[in-house]
Amino acid sequence: MVNVLSVIFPLYLYPADCSSPSSSECAWAPFFRTVQTNPSIIFNFIININSGPGTVNQVPSDGNWQKVIAYANGLNNTRLIGYIDSNPARIPPSIYNPQIQTYKNWASYEPLDLHMDGIFVDDMAHSLSSASYYKLFVENIKSIWAAAPKAPTPYIVMNPGSPIDCNFYSNVGSIVSFEDYYSALNNAPFIKAPYTNCPRYKQTVIIHDFTGSAAEQQRVSDDLGETFRVGNIFITSAIQTDTQNPYDDVPPLLQQLGGSVKSTNSWILAHPQWYPNI
Repeated sequence: MVNVLSVIFPLYLYPADCSSPSSSECAWAPFFRTVQTNPSIIFNFIININSGPGTVNQVPSDGNWQKVIAYANGLNNTRLIGYIDSNPARIPPSIYNPQIQTYKNWASYEPLDLHMDGIFVDDMAHSLSSASYYKLFVENIKSIWAAAPKAPTPYIVMNPGSPIDCNFYSNVGSIVSFEDYYSALNNAPFIKAPYTNCPRYKQTVIIHDFTGSAAEQQRVSDDLGETFRVGNIFITSAIQTDTQNPYDDVPPLLQQLGGSVKSTNSWILAHPQWYPNI
């Protein structure tokens, strides 16, 4: 089928005042509103309680987290992926396997639907020398997910934040090939050789410090979806500094981002003859 864009939300914003996630007071309400007004788009929520699932072998004890996870799972066009930090190839399986297991076990919590659809591996090392580490990481995710009670195949996203050898793509759902300032996008390595042969539909592009208008955001969406054929995008004008995280705030153009991706996808679907099936 023809590949269309999806959106990824690095939701590192605490869900304050979300005992009622549908209320305007909920910190995540703008994200939910974007999802609900764009039912044709898949939205990937990165769930990050504390650089991971929080206390291992337990469901989140915080009621706000429970409510927003269950609410997001109740939407038809969401996919929830649990955050794990690999601290460039330094975290051993004895540490990350219990975190993977914890995310999987949330599906067994009966009062609410807290299931995860996959895992987001952050701080991925870039070098080929780390290939065996991440191969084992992916194998462990899939093995834990496949153990009883068996869950659907996990959606695995790995984040080196820049291009990486194409061999890394073979066993994962997506790789973040660009996580950087908007000003760096035009010269991004992922659009140049030798990375042009890496699977584009398996690439995620995350842009922060965006300085353009809604019209410029539409152009970026069109370029990434129609020309570069990437799979997931996120754009925020929030600023990254040594002390400031760009993912703990609501992007001012969040609603327009949903509309931009919808417009891009409509154009792609109207011209399937220009794109190979994948």
